[in-house]
Amino acid sequence: MKELLEGVKRNGNGNGQVALENSSKLLIKNAIFVREKGSLVKVKFQDILWLQGDGNYTTLVAKNFVVSVRNILKDFEDVLPKDQFMRIHKSYIVRLEEIISISPREVKIGDHMVPVGRTYYQRLIEGIQKLGGD
Repeated sequence: MKELLEGVKRNGNGNGQVALENSSKLLIKNAIFVREKGSLVKVKFQDILWLQGDGNYTTLVAKNFVVSVRNILKDFEDVLPKDQFMRIHKSYIVRLEEIISISPREVKIGDHMVPVGRTYYQRLIEGIQKLGGD
């Protein structure tokens, strides 16, 4: 399986988890490289809107393009910064700064609605600042 980015290696225990090497050794810390048509394409974290997992593939939706990568969503969850990205559904990870509105079933990112799983909603709500009563 092709690696998601430089600086990532398999941990060798056979369960498919990704282990980061010492992150201070990474040359580029604000982006990941994904393989597209035989080349590695740089995707800045700030350009990512959300990621959608579908089996062995993940669709990465950025501000200016969409790319399908042969990596499971968990691979991305392991390498994306936890303070910028959150899993909100078994099949979705979103960039928190891109969220416009939140309801119990979905979040709005740009003009798109991304589903929120029941088990992830409470953690999302607990992690945001809010004013006003329900």
